[in-house]
Amino acid sequence: MPAVLTEDRLVLGAELKDGTRIRGQFNISHPRPKLLSNDTKDTAQNENEHRQVIKKSSSEVASLHASPIQRISYLLNDPSWKKNNQQHTQSLDGSNIQQQQQWSSRNEITPEPNPQVLDAISNANCIVYGCGSLFTSVLPSLVLDGVGLAISSRYVYKVLLLNGWHDCETSWVETSNDEDGSKQVVKQMNANSIVQAVINALGQDGIHSNDDEDDNGSTITTDYITHIFYPIGTEIDIDEESLLNLGIEVRGIESIPANTCSEGSRSGGQSHHIVYDTKCLVDALLSLTAV
Repeated sequence: MPAVLTEDRLVLGAELKDGTRIRGQFNISHPRPKLLSNDTKDTAQNENEHRQVIKKSSSEVASLHASPIQRISYLLNDPSWKKNNQQHTQSLDGSNIQQQQQWSSRNEITPEPNPQVLDAISNANCIVYGCGSLFTSVLPSLVLDGVGLAISSRYVYKVLLLNGWHDCETSWVETSNDEDGSKQVVKQMNANSIVQAVINALGQDGIHSNDDEDDNGSTITTDYITHIFYPIGTEIDIDEESLLNLGIEVRGIESIPANTCSEGSRSGGQSHHIVYDTKCLVDALLSLTAV
């Protein structure tokens, strides 16, 4: 069901760890090619790399955000934004390109969820955070007003499904310096950081009951996530011991090659990527709710 009931256009914004703020879902999930120095790569090659990014295969991408995404939010829809908030930046060949200026906190809004969503949560015997792009598909439904409180107040199993591979939202590029000079290193979120992103989204409205915190005032992870399922062979790094210490049970689910099913292919899965075996995933979820 739709997470939000509105006739208004909704705009997503993302804040990176380095403070950069990005406006628009496409700009979040498809980073623009970086502006490199003239002695590195020419414009044509840079454009080819941008096309690789759109495929969302992290093993091939050459253009990623320069810092991990920290937070997702909704922004006021301003039809004049594109016209009034652009600045010109010089590209590799000396021509001018346009880049949108960053949004500020005054542009943020917190939409109310569809009442049927809250009703479904209150009557659920299991809550599942599904697969998909973390910051533009999964978290936007969790940052809505009151969703975090509704989920934390339910004493049912809460299952986070990990993806089979990374995309441009869970990967970024950092520049490191060594004896051979500077080089770019691709970094990726692990299972623990994905768990933290989900918890942060659910607690973003600042509404929690006293039962949501331990004696030190820290959020209790299992109020939001009790289980993690992952397709066996996933690219995502999983530290099962640290997750168990948080109270989260980790379970591997049988998988199949992504390019052998329509959903895996539609999501950009290549022959070396994997997705859940549907029947095995359904059986695992049903086993949690079996009486």
